[in-house]
Amino acid sequence: MNLAWAFLETPIGLLRVEASAAGLTRVHLAGAPQDEADGPGWAHVTRFLDFAERYFAGEPVGYAGALDLSGATPQQAALWRYVQSIPYGRTQSYAQVGRALGLHPRAVGAGMRAVPWLLAVPAHRVIHADGRVGGFAGMEGVKAWLLAFEGVNPA
Repeated sequence: MNLAWAFLETPIGLLRVEASAAGLTRVHLAGAPQDEADGPGWAHVTRFLDFAERYFAGEPVGYAGALDLSGATPQQAALWRYVQSIPYGRTQSYAQVGRALGLHPRAVGAGMRAVPWLLAVPAHRVIHADGRVGGFAGMEGVKAWLLAFEGVNPA
């Protein structure tokens, strides 16, 4: 797969943004930056970079660009699209998301752990019904920081 990628320094660390011609393929916290690659997905990379810069400037924006869903199951794709609709500064519980989609809350949790696009699919906005933050692929501190940044005060 021919990918475009770039790095963006953010308050939560260095992000690596990757895209194919079809859309974003991955956004994740990265180590030291490498060279950027401006392949066929470059427009998707720059769209995400613009979104992330606006987000970290405190603008309540959501990512509306394309995601490359190749390899995703229909259930994952539906879940991730639904989570994209959760507004900035708001949360829903794993159970609420599950009820909306006909999924068990544990299936929602598994789907959130599998999200390959940090911030583009705001998995940090899905929390436990009692207000606990819950898991975030080993980055619970990042999840709590993002929620606090958006003005959410979970239990």
